[in-house]
Amino acid sequence: MILRMQSLLYGALIVVCSVVFPKAFADTQFRIIVDASGSMVISDPDKLTSEALKLISNLAPEEHATLGVWLFGETPRVLLPEAPINKETKAKLANYVDNYVTQDLKTDLESILELLLKTPDGHFLSKDINRHWILVTDGMVDVDLDKDINEASRRRIMTTLTEALEKRGIHLHTVSMTGYTDEEMLKQLSVKTNASHTEVASPEELLDTFDRIFAQTTPAEEVPFEGNSFFIDPSIDEVTLLVFHEDSNTNPELIKPNGMNVPLRSSGSVTVSHTPYYTLVTILEPESGTWQVKNVDIQRSSIRVITSLNAQATKISPVVFVNEPVFSTVGLFESNDLIKDPKVLGLMDVTQELALITGDSRQIVEQRKMKQSASQFKHKVEKLSTEGNYALSSTVDGQTFTRKLTQYFSVFPAIKFDSANRSENFVAFSATPTNLRLNTLRSNVKLDITYKDGTTETQEMPFVGQGYWEKVFPIEPGSQMKVKGKLIGITQAGIRFEYESEPWTVERKAAGEVRLLRGDEALSTEALTALATTNRALMPVVVAPQVTVVADEDIETAPEAVVEESAEEKPDETPPAQETEDEPVTEIKEVATLGMGDWLLYGGLNLLGLSLIGGGYFAYRRIKRNKDDSEELEQEDV
Repeated sequence: MILRMQSLLYGALIVVCSVVFPKAFADTQFRIIVDASGSMVISDPDKLTSEALKLISNLAPEEHATLGVWLFGETPRVLLPEAPINKETKAKLANYVDNYVTQDLKTDLESILELLLKTPDGHFLSKDINRHWILVTDGMVDVDLDKDINEASRRRIMTTLTEALEKRGIHLHTVSMTGYTDEEMLKQLSVKTNASHTEVASPEELLDTFDRIFAQTTPAEEVPFEGNSFFIDPSIDEVTLLVFHEDSNTNPELIKPNGMNVPLRSSGSVTVSHTPYYTLVTILEPESGTWQVKNVDIQRSSIRVITSLNAQATKISPVVFVNEPVFSTVGLFESNDLIKDPKVLGLMDVTQELALITGDSRQIVEQRKMKQSASQFKHKVEKLSTEGNYALSSTVDGQTFTRKLTQYFSVFPAIKFDSANRSENFVAFSATPTNLRLNTLRSNVKLDITYKDGTTETQEMPFVGQGYWEKVFPIEPGSQMKVKGKLIGITQAGIRFEYESEPWTVERKAAGEVRLLRGDEALSTEALTALATTNRALMPVVVAPQVTVVADEDIETAPEAVVEESAEEKPDETPPAQETEDEPVTEIKEVATLGMGDWLLYGGLNLLGLSLIGGGYFAYRRIKRNKDDSEELEQEDV
């Protein structure tokens, strides 16, 4: 009886503890996939990939995120089994990543993706989990010496495996270590899965890339730098300072408001992680006032804070389409309640900065002061026409406090416009959505065709059941044209935008096969060669390029983008000079083209000439033989 009572008490205690002290589950999953082929020794000689892995583990909040590391090459294998990030996991990671070997002779990406898709989640993960996988590679799919086998593996990655990643909501961030990787495949993997693709010019940029990926997956409140200083107000409970420096010989300094240096070692309320490339300092209950840093790269560094007074912004999709407008709204919250006091809002100054990120550098695209609307501040970026990775930073200056929010996203075309030969004289054009954000039922694509005589034509592209647009039509002999895909797109959120693809040049000489060239080409090399050989009577004309030198004072500065002006009010206009540039080339092209009748005429004349020469030769031989016979008869008579 007593034992039964004890068991009941223990059971009740467990239930109470589970309610009062619920078990913490990680809500973010990081799976890192690292290329272990032999070429990585050259691409990453100092193993900065290892430092980037440690950075992710140091930035992530303990027990709230998991980390696992896999290697791939000839065969996939586990380097660090997936586990919640804590002190034990960090120690294992530091030991494993410093000793792994990169000497594989193949690059089997398909096998590692299949393995990870089959690897189940651990019991330590919550149901509503954010899955972020990071792929680091410096090569292409290389599983066999047979190119067809490699291409088949590549196709499966871009179709079956990509669809599986999409279905499970996995964000696959891809990092290219060199310019020799399969950019098309890596970009598709990232765009389809709402992730980022980054091509690093040097191994050092891996650290910045992993920092951005973490910031995109786990947005945090920040405090901006003002030169080499930053201000901490009383509402801030914790500050995490990530500073980058050149090498291990550089000793960064952190100076408190009272002028005293903070010892960069872990003790009490200060936690420090120091590497040759960066230093991470976390301080609990920091002193209020102006702090300073020295011997660091301010442009690459950041200050994350935990506070009850924070700024929040509308979420931006990880993938934004080229020419799609971006809407942003910022509000100030205290304990998750929106501040609506006009006096407080009247003291606030909110600005936004949009930057295009290339490696570890940033190119400022736009800087704006946000307009107040009721209790919030709003701004609209009309469109982004350049593909790449962007950072939208919103800074709130409340006189007695400052806050900063940085949102990262990637800009890609909404469709992939391709062409292919279907037979000797038929060509198929296709437009495939690059991301599920495009509402294909409300969007449409048209073919914009420009013929060699300057005439234009527009044709609708039907939407087929496989989820893309396609148009097939014949190409007449002697034809040459430029074909573009024009998209009028509607996103799933109902945002309208327009996009025009890069043109395809279509050319068919006489009754030969159709040639397809990506880009804006006026004449093929074969056509120019034919022109030189068949028109010797024509003198070549050399036209000098027209170069206009414009003085600085004559340059009209284009105004910055205006929020109220829509992209549709500014249609693209082609200057008249551009319309006439191809006319001389088009006329020469017509002279250089030989029809079937011309070839038959030249062939007949050649046969007639050969017949006359042969007949003359045989007549000459016969006359000579008769003459010799006559001389022999005369000699016999004598």
